[in-house]
Amino acid sequence: MLNFSKLTVSLGKRQIFSNLNGQCEGGQFVALVGENGAGKSTLLHTLAGERPYSGEVIFKNKSIDLWDIDQLATQRAVLTQHHNSAFAFAIPDIIAMGRHQLSETRQACVDKVQQYIQLMTLEGLLDRNIQQLSGGELQRVFMAKCLAQLDAFSEGSRNKLMLLDEPTSALDLRHQHRLLQIVKSFTQQGNTAIVAIHDLNLAALYADSVLLLHEGRLQAYGEPKTVFQQSILERVYRSPMHISSHPTLNHPMIFSEPQELTHEIKSFNRG
Repeated sequence: MLNFSKLTVSLGKRQIFSNLNGQCEGGQFVALVGENGAGKSTLLHTLAGERPYSGEVIFKNKSIDLWDIDQLATQRAVLTQHHNSAFAFAIPDIIAMGRHQLSETRQACVDKVQQYIQLMTLEGLLDRNIQQLSGGELQRVFMAKCLAQLDAFSEGSRNKLMLLDEPTSALDLRHQHRLLQIVKSFTQQGNTAIVAIHDLNLAALYADSVLLLHEGRLQAYGEPKTVFQQSILERVYRSPMHISSHPTLNHPMIFSEPQELTHEIKSFNRG
């Protein structure tokens, strides 16, 4: 589905990551984790074909650079972290923008948009425009747009790619699980999702594979139980970690400990 090799990206004189290699199979939910500044967002946008790079990014047996932009829009969707708009668009209009490249009647588009509104539980927000929404509500609207763009869950919708940059960062607990359950269902139909996420326990619950970035390098890549090892996580996050098991599900759970800041705080009072 998606392969990358010798992938290197720099911003100005700063190298974000170097010589990354990886393969994401169809039907996989891949969690992309790591510290702030590890390069997660940059990697997602590079895999989407939106950043210059050296190396190779191959999507469905073709270099991402060689895809026609309109055709690519029907096969991969990107959810960014920020959703600012200078215009007070209605929610259905935002979602419908994801379908502009599809050949369908206006009524068919309206019907599909309504389905994604229901899937993302947006019915109670329709009396507001996007400038009147909270951060979490905006995330759900633009997630619906991504699903509409890929015609997700329609018959024959397979081998598509979703790249999501911290899609749960502003969501409450219920909506975090609902969104990730939707992504999991999307991958179980033969599609692929790469999801940048900070919550390691959510990654452990939903991901088939975890890609751990650290200081511009691929620190670990494999099943959650393989990547989420105490020694690996303590080295990357520089905090004490404990690994346990979910009480009812066969998934690892990660617990971190606060670090003592007494010395740093007291230093402010020194003459």
